[in-house]
Amino acid sequence: MHSSSSTSNSSSTDNSSMSIASSTNGSLDGHLSVLQQLRQFLTALLETHVLFSNGPIPKVSQPDLVLTWYRETGDKQFQHNLQVKPSTFDSILWFIEGDPVFMSGGSPSQFPVEHQLAIALFRFGHFRNVASVESVSQWAGCSAGAVVTCTQHVMQALTACHDLAICPPNASEKEYAKQWVEAVSCPAWQDGFCMVDGTLVPLSDKPSLCGEGYYDWKCNYSLSVTIVNTPDCHIVDYIAGHCGSAHDSTVFAESSLALKPEVWLAPNEFVWADSAYSLQNWCIMPYHRPEHNIPVN
Repeated sequence: MHSSSSTSNSSSTDNSSMSIASSTNGSLDGHLSVLQQLRQFLTALLETHVLFSNGPIPKVSQPDLVLTWYRETGDKQFQHNLQVKPSTFDSILWFIEGDPVFMSGGSPSQFPVEHQLAIALFRFGHFRNVASVESVSQWAGCSAGAVVTCTQHVMQALTACHDLAICPPNASEKEYAKQWVEAVSCPAWQDGFCMVDGTLVPLSDKPSLCGEGYYDWKCNYSLSVTIVNTPDCHIVDYIAGHCGSAHDSTVFAESSLALKPEVWLAPNEFVWADSAYSLQNWCIMPYHRPEHNIPVN
């Protein structure tokens, strides 16, 4: 009796040990399987930098339409997309297409220079959501990374041409501007051959450093830019980088024209400005006070 009972107890003990060992091995295999899957996921994430793959987004290239059809037949549609006339686009293209930044040999090859310029101009000429990388990529029919790369290439090429485009007017340009001023006003004012004014360039987001300083009177976060140009809209000097709350006169005070007017202007020459600027011998305001501020009115 005792022997039979002992055998039965021993048998049940062995069965329990086997079941525990089996469950332990099964649990270990499950953990190893999970760790293997996690390792594969992390490896794929490091290689692709994509957390969840959503597949390709269908895009249709608009630059082809703009640079072929609109360029030849419709100034209005061309300007609506790129904010410049076709002739201006061709001039900019002529200046930058030989820049080394567009000649990098690699795989895949770069977009044509005119396509890169079109992408950058479309991005420069729009605001808020339309100017986002995603929106521009859908317009251009390319990836978001290509939009960023094209913009950087164009900016680098334009910066290299800066001194060729932005410089004091020469004698013939001055004379042409003076003739225009005399024709639309009077001979006494012809020596005012250029004008200065400020504008605001809105930012897409509030800057993280000193953001409140960029809040302007139009209730946007922006940069303040002052431009000096001749009557035919040729920009001869500019000052950029000040926050949107900076006064126009503060920005202009740091320009090369304000710091060294004798380099830019002959003794009788001057620039036109509005009431935001300080009155100088070389800086004249034609209407320093609006008419509605005159008590008689």
